[in-house]
Amino acid sequence: MFSEKLTEAQIREIMNVISDDGAVKIISIRTYDTSFEDSLAISNIPEVKAEFQETVETYQLYDYHIRGFNRAGAGSDYIYRKMMLEWFGDEYAIRYLMEN
Repeated sequence: MFSEKLTEAQIREIMNVISDDGAVKIISIRTYDTSFEDSLAISNIPEVKAEFQETVETYQLYDYHIRGFNRAGAGSDYIYRKMMLEWFGDEYAIRYLMEN
């Protein structure tokens, strides 16, 4: 819902903030259809292919967490949610509290 609304600039900002050294090399950013996982909910989850410390990894940005990061800095999910709150406001916070 919220992650689908992220701009490419916001995605790049997120990836740079959560990287250990703040200098991640983003190889590609795309969205993909997850309908094969859940035929009732078709969504476009941003997917980022990035290079951290010479290792290429793929990350999927969901509303409240990032899947697939191994080299991201400590507290990355917290930082990610804080950035999402700044961009999407109270509605984001309310939905987070209702779902968790």
